[in-house]
Amino acid sequence: MVGLEFWVRFRRPVFADETVKLEWLVVKVTPNAKLKGEVVELRGRIRGANGETALGAKGRVLVTEQL
Repeated sequence: MVGLEFWVRFRRPVFADETVKLEWLVVKVTPNAKLKGEVVELRGRIRGANGETALGAKGRVLVTEQL
Protein backbone atom coordinates (compact mmCIF):
# COMPACT_ATOMS: atom_id res chain seq x y z
CA MET A 1 0.00 0.00 0.00
CA VAL A 2 1.27 3.46 -0.94
CA GLY A 3 -0.18 6.77 0.24
CA LEU A 4 -1.10 9.01 -2.71
CA GLU A 5 -2.60 12.03 -0.95
CA PHE A 6 -3.98 13.01 2.44
CA TRP A 7 -5.87 16.00 3.84
CA VAL A 8 -6.15 16.60 7.59
CA ARG A 9 -8.13 19.17 9.59
CA PHE A 10 -7.66 19.61 13.33
CA ARG A 11 -10.90 20.61 15.06
CA ARG A 12 -9.57 20.74 18.61
CA PRO A 13 -6.32 19.99 20.48
CA VAL A 14 -5.28 16.38 21.08
CA PHE A 15 -3.21 16.00 24.24
CA ALA A 16 -0.38 13.46 24.70
CA ASP A 17 -2.09 11.65 27.59
CA GLU A 18 -5.53 11.56 25.95
CA THR A 19 -7.17 8.26 24.95
CA VAL A 20 -8.40 8.50 21.36
CA LYS A 21 -10.18 6.32 18.82
CA LEU A 22 -9.03 6.30 15.20
CA GLU A 23 -11.59 5.40 12.50
CA TRP A 24 -11.20 4.98 8.72
CA LEU A 25 -14.05 4.40 6.27
CA VAL A 26 -13.51 3.09 2.73
CA VAL A 27 -15.55 5.42 0.51
CA LYS A 28 -14.64 4.13 -2.95
CA VAL A 29 -12.41 1.53 -4.63
CA THR A 30 -11.38 2.14 -8.25
CA PRO A 31 -9.31 -0.32 -10.31
CA ASN A 32 -6.33 1.33 -12.04
CA ALA A 33 -4.64 -0.72 -14.77
CA LYS A 34 -1.84 1.82 -15.29
CA LEU A 35 -0.79 1.61 -11.62
CA LYS A 36 -1.49 -2.17 -11.53
CA GLY A 37 -3.71 -1.94 -8.48
CA GLU A 38 -6.70 -0.25 -6.91
CA VAL A 39 -7.02 3.34 -5.73
CA VAL A 40 -8.91 3.42 -2.42
CA GLU A 41 -10.54 6.65 -1.21
CA LEU A 42 -10.78 6.94 2.58
CA ARG A 43 -12.47 9.19 5.11
CA GLY A 44 -11.30 9.17 8.70
CA ARG A 45 -11.41 10.84 12.07
CA ILE A 46 -9.94 10.80 15.54
CA ARG A 47 -12.38 10.99 18.42
CA GLY A 48 -11.59 11.73 22.05
CA ALA A 49 -12.84 9.69 25.01
CA ASN A 50 -15.94 11.94 25.15
CA GLY A 51 -16.80 11.07 21.52
CA GLU A 52 -16.00 14.55 20.20
CA THR A 53 -14.20 14.63 16.83
CA ALA A 54 -10.71 16.07 17.23
CA LEU A 55 -9.45 15.54 13.69
CA GLY A 56 -11.08 14.91 10.30
CA ALA A 57 -9.18 13.38 7.38
CA LYS A 58 -9.50 12.27 3.76
CA GLY A 59 -7.01 10.23 1.81
CA ARG A 60 -6.25 8.12 -1.23
CA VAL A 61 -4.01 5.06 -1.22
CA LEU A 62 -2.86 2.64 -3.90
CA VAL A 63 -3.30 -1.01 -2.99
CA THR A 64 -1.15 -3.30 -5.14
CA GLU A 65 0.59 -6.64 -4.79
CA GLN A 66 3.92 -5.35 -6.07
CA LEU A 67 5.55 -1.92 -6.29
